[in-house]
Amino acid sequence: MFVKTITRDTSRLFMSTGRRFQSTSSGYASVKKLTAMSELHSAIKSPKLSIIDFYATWCGPCKAMIPTVSKSIAENPEVTFYKVDVDESPDLAKFCEVTAMPTFVFAKAGDMLKKVVGANPHGLQEGIDSLK
Repeated sequence: MFVKTITRDTSRLFMSTGRRFQSTSSGYASVKKLTAMSELHSAIKSPKLSIIDFYATWCGPCKAMIPTVSKSIAENPEVTFYKVDVDESPDLAKFCEVTAMPTFVFAKAGDMLKKVVGANPHGLQEGIDSLK
């Protein structure tokens, strides 16, 4: 049997280093956050193209998509972007059959037209170009 004795002071080993990580939003504040089913239905029924970003604060690929989504928001003012935190609103994720994050749901005039699953910048842009 192998036993290793730790002889140094470990009392500070698990203390915070003072680093702060973003954990409360999806990274783009100008996007309306949906939390109620009625809000989701309104977004889907909009006559304008709506893109709903289903994300989680702990999701690395979701965070990786923030620059791409921010650029898409700036370049496509005719498209309305929304976000849904799947941990805060699991009923909305279930309604849209979201099984992985990030998932981008494209909707217009009451129809869910397309889904892009995963950190896929090309898929997001392709969806915008084909549906706007």
